[in-house]
Amino acid sequence: MSQSAYLSNYEPTPSYATLSYFDFEQHAREWQEVISTHSFNHKLSVFLPFCDTETTKQYFNETTIAGSYYQVQLPLASILDPDFLSNVIRSDTHLDSDNVVTIDQHGKLIFSLLKSTYESFGIVAEHGQNKQDRLRQKYIVTVDLHDRKLVPNTKKYNRLKSCIENTFTEPFKAVATWIDRASGDSKDIPWPNTIVSMQKKSMDIKLDSLNYINIPTFDELRCSLATRPDSTWQYNTFKALEWVGLANIKANRITVNDKPECFVSVYNPPTSASTGLGTLMQWTGLIHPLFISHILISLKKMLLSKKELKWVSLSTWGYRDSPFTWESHQHYYFTNGENDYTFVLLSPGETEGGDGSLVPTIGCQMYGSDHIQK
Repeated sequence: MSQSAYLSNYEPTPSYATLSYFDFEQHAREWQEVISTHSFNHKLSVFLPFCDTETTKQYFNETTIAGSYYQVQLPLASILDPDFLSNVIRSDTHLDSDNVVTIDQHGKLIFSLLKSTYESFGIVAEHGQNKQDRLRQKYIVTVDLHDRKLVPNTKKYNRLKSCIENTFTEPFKAVATWIDRASGDSKDIPWPNTIVSMQKKSMDIKLDSLNYINIPTFDELRCSLATRPDSTWQYNTFKALEWVGLANIKANRITVNDKPECFVSVYNPPTSASTGLGTLMQWTGLIHPLFISHILISLKKMLLSKKELKWVSLSTWGYRDSPFTWESHQHYYFTNGENDYTFVLLSPGETEGGDGSLVPTIGCQMYGSDHIQK
């Protein structure tokens, strides 16, 4: 369904992408910021070229592979239980058609409300409405749950609790996850006793071997970190990301015996490719940013220890109907669906000007038009 079908009087909203090139350790803030500002992740994919599934399992312990999340039903006011304020709850509903409430990993309670709900809620949206809010008649109210003034029996706390209890009288369906910051492992959430129902679910994990595929070296992506990559590098990088995308969907087009077909696909794999196998590991569920960070760090360690690995990739997809993405930007599912990112880590020691310890890293972030500050 095209945007013009339901917003016929508006220009199509474009999507954007940014590319970055940096050293994994020296510029760790680059990848940390991308991951930490992307809260609502539903799929994570890792591709390891020239690596079999048994070797992959050796580098990822069972706890990591068996990450978990919760599906719950609870009164919305339960999130104000004093023992529960520090936990992270993520709701999963359609932003453009429903009321949705989230708590991100930074402790921000965000209400995305329909006009009728907002008018009866009693708390005013701090920054008013932007253009997309007005189109959908949505109102955004943000509350900082780390505010030290928000404690039981204070005016601020009692007002917020009263507004929630009187406006949201029916239990909310939600999904939530809690991750140990040090280990990256899933933790059990101590739910309030007002919870209606709770079901703990394991992430859906798939480990697939891709055999007889043309695996590129990506040598053309290596350049000095002291210079600005040129347009040729940008072109080659997008071609490389296209290959990674095909690997993530296990496309036949990258297999040895497949050939271009003008009526199906004219894609040609990179010429600097070798025949081999690779392992594709994918997680599906509600995936916490800290979990992704620990997986990425594990990939870097694996890249350093296995000399046959020339590169590895990690791709993350956000929920298409996520309430917001890239920190505090409203997402708008039906006109603004892009909120994904990919990292490609290259093996150290072969970059111009490198000292043998650098891990050149390529980052690609996908944005919708409403994520860009104009």
